[in-house]
Amino acid sequence: MAVDKITSMPYAGWIEPWDERQIVLSTRLRLARNINGRPFPNRLTDAEAEAVAKEVIAALPEDRQWHVLHMSELLQAEKGVLLEKHLASRELLQQQAGRALAVNDEQTLAVMINEEDHLRMQAILPGLQPEEGWRQISLLDDQLAARLDIAYDQRLGFLTACPSNLGTGLRVSVMVHLPALAMTGKLDAIFRRLPQAGLTVRGVYGEGSQSQSGLYQISNQITLGHSEDDIIAQLRQLVEAIIAQEVQAREWLRRNKGLQLADAVGRAVGVLANAHLLAGREAMEQISLVRLGVAMGLCRRISYREVNLLMVSCRSALLQASAQKELTTEERDALRADMARKYFGGGDAV
Repeated sequence: MAVDKITSMPYAGWIEPWDERQIVLSTRLRLARNINGRPFPNRLTDAEAEAVAKEVIAALPEDRQWHVLHMSELLQAEKGVLLEKHLASRELLQQQAGRALAVNDEQTLAVMINEEDHLRMQAILPGLQPEEGWRQISLLDDQLAARLDIAYDQRLGFLTACPSNLGTGLRVSVMVHLPALAMTGKLDAIFRRLPQAGLTVRGVYGEGSQSQSGLYQISNQITLGHSEDDIIAQLRQLVEAIIAQEVQAREWLRRNKGLQLADAVGRAVGVLANAHLLAGREAMEQISLVRLGVAMGLCRRISYREVNLLMVSCRSALLQASAQKELTTEERDALRADMARKYFGGGDAV
């Protein structure tokens, strides 16, 4: 078992509040890279995968502290924590030999080793910060490229296992909280237009996952033929437009549904402050309402940071990690409710 704060504590660097709007929770930039002359990970033998992992780990820059976690050494709950904190993908967690994750101490930089590609570098920052994320991940890319022979073609760009990642190998995604647009029934129309701009919408944990309580990931689909600056600029422009529409929807709710909204938020606080059993989906729905309430001045004595931390803490794998044992469904629901009651101090939050 790996005893490490990365898999035992709910904190992640992206939970920190960034701007007053708090509609974008986090920005993630991911670079796909492969080592020249090596088969892609799905073609590697166990021994070859271990050799690639050893080579990548040895190449990690020494200007920061890294936590290196080997998938073969982790318990299932610990792998779940990495997914819930958005540090690792489902694909990486399903593998064993030669699969590893390196995370910096602040949990804002991560390198998945032998996922779909030999390296999947990630910068995960709070709020809408694609430019700063690009600065950080580009530096990490340069540092690793100085020690590794990265596969590159003059015509196609960086060579990747999936053709959709050819070119820059860059994917930029933002996690957005859009409860007002969901309540006013405007989300579907907005999301239907995004593919025309080369963007896609996914659930909280990426491809194949579902949205949870107004949380969505918006990311670029195309990497070939576009520069990194173009990808970042286009994503920012469209996300800013969605932010503006969420702000408008919140103002509409304030003017036209103010009493109903205040009632819904107050009831959510009541559930979180007094429940003794809380299922995961119900907890996320109530936390989403409270987060909207904080944004609209309907909650006091609880901050964005506390709401964000609770949103991460109450997820199943982190609950089991905090309990340091396998929990039944009822035990998880009881622990989740106990945690929520502590955050809300007996109900005096509205």
